Amino acid sequence: MVPGAVLARGRDVCRRNGLLILSVLSVIVGCLLGFFLRTRRLSPQEISYFQFPGELLMRMLKMLILPLVVSSLMSGLASLDAKTSSRLGILTVAYYLWTTFVAVIVGIIMVSIIHPGGAAQKETTEQSGKPIMSSADALLDLIRQENWGTEPKGP
Repeated sequence: MVPGAVLARGRDVCRRNGLLILSVLSVIVGCLLGFFLRTRRLSPQEISYFQFPGELLMRMLKMLILPLVVSSLMSGLASLDAKTSSRLGILTVAYYLWTTFVAVIVGIIMVSIIHPGGAAQKETTEQSGKPIMSSADALLDLIRQENWGTEPKGP
C-alpha cells in the first residue's frame, strides 16, 4: 500500500472510533499510572488529590443514571401502541420499583454489616483528637459530598 493511503485509512479509523480509542488509551494510562504510583509512598494528602477527579467522575455518572434510564424507558414506551404500552409500562414501572427496593434493602444491610469508612474515621480522630484540615482540603470539600449535612462530633 501507498503510505498516503495508509495514513488516510488511519485517519478514517481514528475519526470513526475516536471515543473508543481514547477510552482504551485512558484506561491503559490509568493502569500504568496506578502501578507506578503504587511503588511510591504517597502521603494521604497526595492520595486525596489523585482520588478527587475519580470522585467527581463517579458523582457525575451517578447523576446521569436516573435521567438516562427514565428517558430511555419513556422513548421506548412512546414508540409502542397504546394497548401494548399500557401493560408494558405498568410492568416496567413495577420492575423498576421492585429492583430499586431490593437495591436499597441490600445496601442498608451491607452498610450495617461492613461499616464502610468507620476505621478511617477512627484512625484520624484518635491520633490527634481532630482531623487535620489543610486549605486544599477545604477547597476540595466545596465539591466533595462526604461532609455535607454532618457536623463534627465532639468527644
